[in-house]
Amino acid sequence: MKFHIVSHTHWDREWHKTFEEYRVKLIRIMDDLIDLLENNKNYLSFMFDGQTIILEDYLEIRPKNKERLKKLIEQKRIIVGPWYIQPDEFIPSGESLIRNLLIGINMAEEFGSVMNIGYLPDSFGQSAQIPQVLKGFNINDAVIWRGISDEDIKEKEFYWEGLDETKILGHYLPLGYENAKWLSLKMDESKKVVETNIKAQKDMTHTGQILMLCGYDQREANKDLPLIIKDLNEKYGSEGYKFIFSTLEDYIKNVKRSDMDFETYKGEFRKGKFMRVHASIGSTRLDIKGQNFISQRLYEKYVEPLSSIGTLYGSYYNNALINHGWKNIIQNQAHDSIGNVCTDITHDEMEMRYNKSNQIGTTILEEKTNEILSNINFQDDKGIPITVFNTIINSRKDTLAIEALLESTNFILKDDKGLECDHQILNTEKVDLNDYMIESHFVGKNESKEYYKVKFSFTPEVQGFGYKTYYINEVKFSDNKEKSLIVNENTLENEYIKVNINKDGSLDILDKENDKTYYNQHIFKEGGNAGDEYDYSPPVNDEIIYSKGKIAKIEKVYNGHIQAQIKITYSLSFPINTYNEYRSEKKENTVIESFITIYKNNKRLDIKTVINNNIKDHRIQVLFDGNIKSNIHYADQQFGIMERENYLKQVEYWRNENWQEKYYPIYNQHKFVGVFDSKNGLQIINRGLPQYEILDENKPKIALTLLCGTSYMGKQDLVNRPGRRSGLHVKTPKSNMIGKFEMEYSICPINSINEMNINAENYVYPLHYSQLQNIEDKNKGLSDTYYPIRIKNPLVGTSAIKKSENDEGVVLRIYNSINENINDVEIEYDGEKFSDVNLVNLKEKNIDINTNFEITKNTIHIKRIKSNEILNFKFK
Repeated sequence: MKFHIVSHTHWDREWHKTFEEYRVKLIRIMDDLIDLLENNKNYLSFMFDGQTIILEDYLEIRPKNKERLKKLIEQKRIIVGPWYIQPDEFIPSGESLIRNLLIGINMAEEFGSVMNIGYLPDSFGQSAQIPQVLKGFNINDAVIWRGISDEDIKEKEFYWEGLDETKILGHYLPLGYENAKWLSLKMDESKKVVETNIKAQKDMTHTGQILMLCGYDQREANKDLPLIIKDLNEKYGSEGYKFIFSTLEDYIKNVKRSDMDFETYKGEFRKGKFMRVHASIGSTRLDIKGQNFISQRLYEKYVEPLSSIGTLYGSYYNNALINHGWKNIIQNQAHDSIGNVCTDITHDEMEMRYNKSNQIGTTILEEKTNEILSNINFQDDKGIPITVFNTIINSRKDTLAIEALLESTNFILKDDKGLECDHQILNTEKVDLNDYMIESHFVGKNESKEYYKVKFSFTPEVQGFGYKTYYINEVKFSDNKEKSLIVNENTLENEYIKVNINKDGSLDILDKENDKTYYNQHIFKEGGNAGDEYDYSPPVNDEIIYSKGKIAKIEKVYNGHIQAQIKITYSLSFPINTYNEYRSEKKENTVIESFITIYKNNKRLDIKTVINNNIKDHRIQVLFDGNIKSNIHYADQQFGIMERENYLKQVEYWRNENWQEKYYPIYNQHKFVGVFDSKNGLQIINRGLPQYEILDENKPKIALTLLCGTSYMGKQDLVNRPGRRSGLHVKTPKSNMIGKFEMEYSICPINSINEMNINAENYVYPLHYSQLQNIEDKNKGLSDTYYPIRIKNPLVGTSAIKKSENDEGVVLRIYNSINENINDVEIEYDGEKFSDVNLVNLKEKNIDINTNFEITKNTIHIKRIKSNEILNFKFK
């Protein structure tokens, strides 16, 4: 039996200390490590946690050591990558995980060498799409720990199959990433370590290979390791045991030499039997998790696609600056960071990074939008142009609210063909145009000019990725007398749905297409939280409070034929605090306001909820009754839908079997969660609310978490997580989220699973628009309506449209949004702007000829896209 001893550290860039506080130690550790490796050739290597960000963090302080560091990385004595930073796997978008690897691998290669292993030693569970993401970078192995149970696998090595049937070899760490941290020159201590590993690992493998990771959190290299290995070989040599100073890559090579056939496991790992996955971590600091959503969306769906349009007429695409913005986002997606299990000051610094990324992103977006507008040949005889941008490749028709600066509130709206378009004025405000202009010291003071800031809505139709221009003509008065959407004080109705608002503010929604009513929607549920930042956990004796049965105030905000809105105000009395055993008797009123918006020709019912939170240590969910029978539900994950169970049988025996934490149906999601019974269903879409829970087994209710407050980073002996503390017993008052917080989500009846992704994309990634105030020169390069890429299949999702990292090509990343194959997909593109198209991998390198697709007449014909499969095309 061969024991592979790997010297390493697990580097939390921030946690219960800030980045700068940890960096003080990083500089010392890296200085000592470079000296150690240069002066001791027997110290073969040191692995830096599968990350590359430490190179930036170190060299910012020690730039003169770059060549020394680079030489050691080239020699594979300091081992870095493939990640930029050790990620959480569930909360970041699929695109964020790809950028994490893309940035990390490119950086490691610049330094001479990258570890070609998906090292994920401490992520809080394993996402079902990791195999496909890793394989897209030609990474064939993953080393993982949390979330795995003997209910799933029996051996350390197994084939892990992704949702698209991609397979990689998984390597399980039964004792985690610290199973050899106590090795020392004291043989008695080292003997305990070896015997513990033999007991834990021997029966789990038939390859004859045992992995021993000598390191821990923020741990420097064990300088005695060569001598320790020598002593161990002398001690155990007669027993047939061999100890070597090794690496993960060498360990995996030895495993694969065994040429064994391993079992296959498909899907996600999130069972906290042997080690906690903190299944409810998605509810902590939902304000910060919401910022993560906003920043990801900004870059994925607006900055990069619009910058890509700019490249078609020669505009500079600033990859370096965009990636700098991405880095600020990804730095916040480390498992502890985006899990929000940190100190308040660390969370403050996360918010600063999101602010920086947003400042960069919004500035680039504004510049690129203005560049595009300045290159469009508008039809100035039609009026003031409003350009609507669609940043996904699907055709879309959705209501859009626009603010425009106009000389009059009386106008008609026309499309690019001159056809009049219906619109509804939502609000008008008199403004001085001078306030929107910079005054020059050379020209002097601008004259005041009275204008109107008009907010109006209409329903543009766009045919693919690109833009379409509409024109405002202020000559004619338009008087629309169509039927308004608010029928009476508590009823909203359009062509697809009819909504009755009950006295307690709950909603009954009729799906007219199937004549199916979904009763008891949008009920607030409040309960105590005796948990910590890692886990929601109720007190021993909880008190649950519902909005159902309590009188709510219902009032109209505005009414019209395109959209209408009603405000519902709830005043609910909650206990002011929660303790481990009970909730306080003293109560205070909390005001919750929900703004319910209905649109013409749209099945969605959009909701913005504002919680004025004055209560500590509690959780607020909003409930949606599926009104169907089903034992499964559907959740949006990275790159498509996956089925999950409504009831987890482990909830009956987890405590008796001494699991590390309760296993129950509380999950993370991305854009939506839904229930469906083959005919009827209900979809709940969200903007940055990553956690939901399923209540009731066969008649599921969706509980969407809106707010969950806690006073501490870590606590002991929770109801849902008995025993030791996770983290430190540090007060985190900001994690109680006292103050005013807004949440956005949408209810949508569905008649097919296949419509869920396009419903969600319309809501989560709304159309973007811009107004050009002054039309100058004509005869410019771009038409006023232009679609460089488009598709007619709504089942195909858009993940990215960006410039290639390596050349001037434009990369389109799409995926199958459903969990079954899609056949005969066609993508049309502008053959005058694009000379050629290649299939590439996630690293944006060409893939050998693929018989699954062909190109004829500026159209990509794809024979089949597998379930949840990602495809990448580079347009030259």
